[in-house]
Amino acid sequence: MKCPSCKLKLFEMSAGGLRVFVCQEGCGGLWFGRFELLKLDKKSHGTGARLLNVPKADGVRFFRNVEAICPQCETSLLFRHFFSRERDVEVCQCAKCSGFWIDSGELSSLVKSGFETEEKQKQAVASYFKTIFDQRIAKMNLHIVDVMESARSIVKIFLFICPKKFQPLETSLQQDYFGVL
Repeated sequence: MKCPSCKLKLFEMSAGGLRVFVCQEGCGGLWFGRFELLKLDKKSHGTGARLLNVPKADGVRFFRNVEAICPQCETSLLFRHFFSRERDVEVCQCAKCSGFWIDSGELSSLVKSGFETEEKQKQAVASYFKTIFDQRIAKMNLHIVDVMESARSIVKIFLFICPKKFQPLETSLQQDYFGVL
């Protein structure tokens, strides 16, 4: 499989009992296949944190154009759910195979960066999740069943890759739409 952003070969990596494909030495994006997503549950929160340590090329920030091909199907275009240049994040999905492409950008740097205190680091991660959950995902058309399922998958992926000590408290999105994940 090839990275939809920078076209490099994707490498298989295991984390938290899931098989994820990663773009090493490129953009650092992550591909979650549909069947791997079915394995995500509350027990898996934080168990995929090692995926935030995928080696990236310095200064690489790829925001793909609208014609990015699904790395799994190789025939379908990825649908972009949302992206943020400010947060250096992009979330896309294949309509055919239901896999997700995640470029978690800033999150990986926040959990690694040297902050003055751990509390300041936790606040920075919390701000990141407030943007992702309460501003980006909450603006999706969640009254549509398929969109709601996609939103649930996105939330589960981010909770899977976020280290346990930085797990966000229940956001209004989780309470209003998903209950406790």
